[in-house]
Amino acid sequence: MQGAIRGPHCIRKIAMGAQVGLSGAPRWFLLWPALRRLRQIFLMDQLCSVRELRSGCGWLMGALMILRGIFIRLYVTMLINSKKLLFLFFCLAMSCASVQAQQSDLLKFYAEGSPNYPWAFGTSKECDATVGMSSRTKNFRSPSKLAIRGLEAALSGDLAGAVACEKKLRVFEKMRGGGLFYAFMDDYIDAWPFQLRAPWVSAFTQGIALEFYMEMAKKTGNIYYKNKAEAIYLSYSMPVDKGGFARTVGKDVLFEEYPVNERIAVLNGNLIATIALYDYAQFSKSKAPLRLATRSVAWLEKNIQSYVVQRPEYPGPISAYSLAPSRLDVLFRFYLTHETLDVFSIKLAAKDVSRSILPGTPGDHDITRDASLIVSADMNWSEPYKESKQPRTDFRKIVEAAGAFNHAPFRMEVKTIEELSSLKQGASLEVSYRAQGSSDVQISDGKTFYKIGTLGPTRGEVVTVVFELPAAAIANLTFPVDLKYNVLYLEHNQKLLEIVAGLSESDVLKKYATLLKR
Repeated sequence: MQGAIRGPHCIRKIAMGAQVGLSGAPRWFLLWPALRRLRQIFLMDQLCSVRELRSGCGWLMGALMILRGIFIRLYVTMLINSKKLLFLFFCLAMSCASVQAQQSDLLKFYAEGSPNYPWAFGTSKECDATVGMSSRTKNFRSPSKLAIRGLEAALSGDLAGAVACEKKLRVFEKMRGGGLFYAFMDDYIDAWPFQLRAPWVSAFTQGIALEFYMEMAKKTGNIYYKNKAEAIYLSYSMPVDKGGFARTVGKDVLFEEYPVNERIAVLNGNLIATIALYDYAQFSKSKAPLRLATRSVAWLEKNIQSYVVQRPEYPGPISAYSLAPSRLDVLFRFYLTHETLDVFSIKLAAKDVSRSILPGTPGDHDITRDASLIVSADMNWSEPYKESKQPRTDFRKIVEAAGAFNHAPFRMEVKTIEELSSLKQGASLEVSYRAQGSSDVQISDGKTFYKIGTLGPTRGEVVTVVFELPAAAIANLTFPVDLKYNVLYLEHNQKLLEIVAGLSESDVLKKYATLLKR
């Protein structure tokens, strides 16, 4: 991608070299750059449209084109008559070709993989923001998908398709602190701590969008796309705590795909945002983006070894998805529910340990809390209910077979080794409920579910029961120590790391890119 960006720059270097070598040429020779600029003013800056060329300002453009043709012939004649200039032309042309070859991997990553990220965005090349690949993301709208499909269309020469994607992408625009963001308009809830409230932004999205607008600016010459690219670049300076995605670590910087309070450091998103910075440095001929990219590389050099993990199912090292901190969540569920069950409260208790959930209250499924329901279309949890006749007015129903998994799970966080030891010495689970039928309550040790007890019919009354947790389930609980990985991103991570290593000429990143090559 940068080869395409650097190409015009190389031509300008050749032209400058030619002017130096032709110091003895007539003065009219120096009018060539001025003629080129006049043409840009009329055509590229769109002062003359195609229709206008046939009327109002067409005569002037025609004259400019004739003069331009004359100067091209004179240019070629002088170059041929100068061995010095021919040698200079050859050297600079080889330099341009080298740059083009150097960037072919980046073009290959975006273009040959089209449509990219099929597991997240599907296989259609159409510009549809809706993801909908699972019940968890049903009707979820992604500006990342539009930016990727638009970039792929632009790279393939489908400018009509790219323009269509760009128009839909505008819906997600949001200005913050002078920077242009493409903000998600839906909440995102996944495994802790990936929970974000709309509108939220992402380094992954901003990097792809920056690439997209640069490519459109190169393909069309339209100043509109150039200005958008500049505004997106300015978003890179907004810190996480101000609503951006840049996390400053000393003198270094980390670009967060999921900007939350905890450090997440998704490798894929950070690399894409960094590559876009290198591209923009060449596109804008500015040193500031390059300095920022260098700070990102410095963070990567210090932390890339933390991403390398070993798994018995792989012959060599692989990359972790992120550096998100691990925590021990104990998983419970209501299972084998017959008819309906209304749940008003759930409490876990042990020595110096207390967790509680009030189903139906705001935030009952907020996974950033130390205890929460796990709610999605695949689960048997209903929407929140209120009932004024009860002391606790809020509750949720558990409806038999309402979800594909046919259970209603919830989780309790164990924060420390001391808390886990306390649970192993004895713990109880208290449930306040009302039931027409019955339901089992179970606990998982991470591999197997163990029955805690059975909730029976209550004849319309709200009752509270207390169960002791099975010792076998608690005994098998251990704190997670390994980082999580996603097999879908292993190849992407390696290729992107290899590209950043090449752009930055970092021996450290080159070593790890080679190590992770499968």
